[in-house]
Amino acid sequence: MKRYWKPIIISLSVIFAAGVVWGGYIYKIQQDNIEKTNICQDDELVFKLIEQNINPFSKFKFIKKRNADCNVLLINNKEEAIKSQDDQYCSVLDSSTTSIILLVNTYVHEMYDRENASKEFKITTPLMTPYNYCPQYIDHMITLIQLKKRLGL
Repeated sequence: MKRYWKPIIISLSVIFAAGVVWGGYIYKIQQDNIEKTNICQDDELVFKLIEQNINPFSKFKFIKKRNADCNVLLINNKEEAIKSQDDQYCSVLDSSTTSIILLVNTYVHEMYDRENASKEFKITTPLMTPYNYCPQYIDHMITLIQLKKRLGL
């Protein structure tokens, strides 16, 4: 019976190591897919990712990525939005407003970084200007101006 313990322990160690490697591989694939996906308008995915990553730096990474993805959508849809003034592009404005508010609040309240919060405002708000035909544009701008004043940015 004693001679079987060593092969059993080696076999279990190999199986455990293979499981760890496989789990790491699956995690890497999921992270790569998230990096490639534009998460601006996928609120459910954003909140799921924030909940899964309790580490504040991972949470910030997702919040920052969402804002960057929203900025990309604002830029990519700019010409078409100006030409057509179609309401379908107004949802990007909604998502961008939500993402910039979340990002600025994270900078100010969790990272105590007012300088970068102010920079994010200066980057994002001009990108929203071409969407001024949207019915909610004025409300969003008022909300952002009030936030900026309240936080002293």
